[in-house]
Amino acid sequence: MDEEGAVNAHLWGSTFHEGAAEKRPGRQQMGLAGSGNRGHAEGNVGRRGGFGRAREVEMRGTGAAGKSPKSAKLYRILIAIVVVFFLIETIGNGLVFLRLRDADLQTGGMDIFPRAAIKQSVPAGDGARFVPRVLVERLLLSRGKATLAELRKEVRAPHRPPRLALICPNLALSPLSLYMLTIANGLRELGYNLEVHSLKDGDLRLTWEDMGISVTLLEASENSTNVDWLNYEGVIAASLNSKYVLDSLAQEPFTKIPVIWVINDDTLGRRLGEYKLAASTGLISDWKRSFQRADVMVFPDYALPLIYTMLDTGNFFVVPGSPAEVWTAEEYKLTHSRVILRAQHRVRSEDFVIAVVGSPFLYHGLWREHALVMHALALTLSTVGDALPKGGGRIQLLIIGHPNQASTYGASLQVMAEHLGLKNGTVRYVVASEDVTGMLWMSDAVLYGSFRDEQAFPPILSLAMSLQRPVIAPNRRAFREQIVDGENGVLFEVGDDTKLSDAVVRILKDESKGVMAANGQSMARNMFASNVSLSYGEILESILEFPSDADLPRSLDEAAKRVKGGWCWDMLFPANTPFQDFFQSRNKDRRAENDHVGSGIIKILEDVWTLRNFIEMSQNSTDIAQNSTERVRSHISSVDSELPSTFDLREAKAIEEDVVAEKTEREELDGRKVHVQTPLEDITKMIRKTEVRKDELKERSDAEIQRSAQALCIYEPYHGRGAWPFLQEENTLYRGLSLSTVDRRPGDDDVDAEVRLPALLNDTYYRNVLCEYGAFFAIANRIDLIHKNPWIGFQPWRTSSKDVALTTVAEAALTEAVSNGRDGDAVYFWARTGGHRDSSEDFWANCDATNSGHCREAFLDSWRRMYGLTATWTALPPMPADGGSWSAMHSWVMPTSSFVDFVLFARIFVDALDTQYYAEHHDLERCRFVRFQREGQHCYCGLLEGLVNVWAYHSGKRMIYVDPKTGTMEEQHALESRHGKMWVKFFNRGTLKAMDEDLAQAADDSDFPRERWLWPQTGEVYWEGIFERERQERWRLREERKQKQKEKQALIRSRLKQQILGKVVKLPPGEGELSSVNISQKPS
Repeated sequence: MDEEGAVNAHLWGSTFHEGAAEKRPGRQQMGLAGSGNRGHAEGNVGRRGGFGRAREVEMRGTGAAGKSPKSAKLYRILIAIVVVFFLIETIGNGLVFLRLRDADLQTGGMDIFPRAAIKQSVPAGDGARFVPRVLVERLLLSRGKATLAELRKEVRAPHRPPRLALICPNLALSPLSLYMLTIANGLRELGYNLEVHSLKDGDLRLTWEDMGISVTLLEASENSTNVDWLNYEGVIAASLNSKYVLDSLAQEPFTKIPVIWVINDDTLGRRLGEYKLAASTGLISDWKRSFQRADVMVFPDYALPLIYTMLDTGNFFVVPGSPAEVWTAEEYKLTHSRVILRAQHRVRSEDFVIAVVGSPFLYHGLWREHALVMHALALTLSTVGDALPKGGGRIQLLIIGHPNQASTYGASLQVMAEHLGLKNGTVRYVVASEDVTGMLWMSDAVLYGSFRDEQAFPPILSLAMSLQRPVIAPNRRAFREQIVDGENGVLFEVGDDTKLSDAVVRILKDESKGVMAANGQSMARNMFASNVSLSYGEILESILEFPSDADLPRSLDEAAKRVKGGWCWDMLFPANTPFQDFFQSRNKDRRAENDHVGSGIIKILEDVWTLRNFIEMSQNSTDIAQNSTERVRSHISSVDSELPSTFDLREAKAIEEDVVAEKTEREELDGRKVHVQTPLEDITKMIRKTEVRKDELKERSDAEIQRSAQALCIYEPYHGRGAWPFLQEENTLYRGLSLSTVDRRPGDDDVDAEVRLPALLNDTYYRNVLCEYGAFFAIANRIDLIHKNPWIGFQPWRTSSKDVALTTVAEAALTEAVSNGRDGDAVYFWARTGGHRDSSEDFWANCDATNSGHCREAFLDSWRRMYGLTATWTALPPMPADGGSWSAMHSWVMPTSSFVDFVLFARIFVDALDTQYYAEHHDLERCRFVRFQREGQHCYCGLLEGLVNVWAYHSGKRMIYVDPKTGTMEEQHALESRHGKMWVKFFNRGTLKAMDEDLAQAADDSDFPRERWLWPQTGEVYWEGIFERERQERWRLREERKQKQKEKQALIRSRLKQQILGKVVKLPPGEGELSSVNISQKPS
């Protein structure tokens, strides 16, 4: 849908800027221009041109008024010409009805002015229909997922219902809350387990809880919440105020959660045009990103998707029906008097007013439909007379027009009415930007004057029926589904003015029209309710993926028999309470903030973006000013420097003399010194040592100092900002471990796994497919540089949301146990498979159940590849079902040395597993260990979760379960019971070390066993040959340094010494002073 169609698709009741319609081109501005009326179109052009010339001449004439009387005369002539043009246009508009007799309105043919009709094109408003073709192709047809019928044929072992999260902006009494209550009631009948998350508490909290649905208040900030959305199969959010929740769902690790977002008002859509005019592209892009996150955007009316066309990303869908019209009508009747409204519009109490409403779109044929309605009224008046039989009141037609229509459209209708013989005041025209609800409330009947084929029952008619007004509608499919002719409304054949006149006469003369209106009101109160519940169930079946441990929802046919027809009004007030009494009691304690649930976030974001733009503009202005100031200063300083003073000259001369004296002295001293030059390499090494010492002297954080004194450090692996609220912040026992540099918490001392192991974790594929094992490999890579505690543990962020994280009591008990070393080389774990105390289920059977039946197959293939076993090897390491528990969710603690051994084993196993299934998963995008696409990116995670159990059991480690609540400990699979069952030779440290060295030697020699080899990327590549090579390199460097030192010493010895310039003679004691005679002279 293009933007032009969106402009014309505003709902009735929308507000527009004054003068906006006047700025539009003629065809978009006025529905009459698209009718094919050639003379009318030319009249429009002439009128506009005439007015333009009048203004221009008026301006010129005013300036010359005092110079010539001819100017005033010319001015009057031009005004007369303008008036004539205006009358011609108005009369032309009124004469159009004369050709209506020959027009085929039912077929929609444009044969009144065929030549003009051929030349003019039909804009987007004509025949505009919303068809979610892109959504159907993308979600409903192209997902490649198994249908519910296929899933029901499979063997499943579910133990829980499918879970859904409902996001409500508040828990106040509002039509949106009633809408969500009705949806929840239908989804419960389908078999879903629901949980409500609200941004604000309210009166409906008890209602939700009485339904057995838990309610949680969200602590939502920008891009984060305190909810683990991975616990749900899907999320249904309501209102624009849920935007922050949608933004948090756009963060890892929640990006694959299916989301349905319900938008029930046009508050944002009406402002998109203003954003575009104001060039607020950042604000539009922000909303578009939020809309794009939802898998399905649901609207209760077919007009709303066209209003939000600017934000459409191919996920729009319409589920017709909402209780908003009924709610609006009941509240309006309590706050407005019908008598006062009629008096304000100069309507007598005995008059009979028929309000004419229509489509929310502006299209070409609108004027023809209004003309037909007025012609039908003329026929009616000819039948029943000008006055009503009882009371003598007049029959009036109140036409409610589109806000974007031209200002002269009402005058054109009046001219047409006069030509039809309708008296002045019989036909009135008002714009829909006024109080439409009040217009309907003060009228006596409502006529739907749009004869197009609507996609659903119009909300404006639902509002009229809720106001207990009898309705007259065309006999089309959308109307026949809700209106029974003569029972709750009147239907007429489209395009037949005689049938329409008969329908109006029936309303006028029918004494039981009050009963008809009451039936219509009762019908409107529960319109589309059952369809809404089942439609959401159908959407969920199309986008959700049901894991093997979850039940499948009931069929829609079965649920249709169980779903209660109608909106859940009885949940808001007792069944015996009259409908009006509920709204009267609510009106006494009404909260204004609950009426417009979407306006809050819109205002907040507008203020945020306004402030952001202001700051950017201020910064840009400041930078420009600073640059200008610096350029001026530099120019001034350069000019000043070109003009030296006398003082500068004296100073320069003194400096020059000092430099000459210093140079002479230095030359004399250099001749008497021995030169010892330091090589550049030695200087570089000295600088590096200095830098290292500086790093060592860098102040460490308090948490790091406290952690270094502890016996245990537990790392919390996480991926994505959505996990931040579940991490420990001030407990020094824990340390965050981010799998991605981008999503690392700012200001914390979290370990960046991507930096420590870039070869593996820079690849998004392996970061997702290995899950926590990427964190294990990153910590184990040169572990002595990052981890200095004797014990190491891991507790992923999801343990907090699963309520299996260690409490303060359990932390103290675990810390005491590892500090004392009472259990020796043990593995402590506090999250176990199945979540129950004792499990008699076999380990491999449970592994098969959680990996789509391929656990044993994958483990056996990897086992053969690891140890080079033949294809005839079919045995797996025994894991007996002795009633003990097994570790789950990677929540365990073990000695650091044991952790290094485990990583030796895990690296080889992961490499063998990836070799076996990489092509199938990465290239063909098929993962045999998961059932659905949502789980496919974490293909190996479920299989690798149990690997630590196999290693701990067969390497002879004690396995101790720690209750995460109380801290009590209980040993599982006692060592005494494992005798004769452990495969020690496969898990011996010497064996694993030898295998690791063989792989390292092959990697060091570039002797890769296959083209794509994962093992070297998972950690340090080191073997004895590398150690020997490094030792020889160190010996060679040491010998080179010794040789250079010897050469320096030899160079010093070989230098010539300075010759003696003189000698001092010391006289024997007592001989006195030397004589003036030279002592070297001989006596004659």
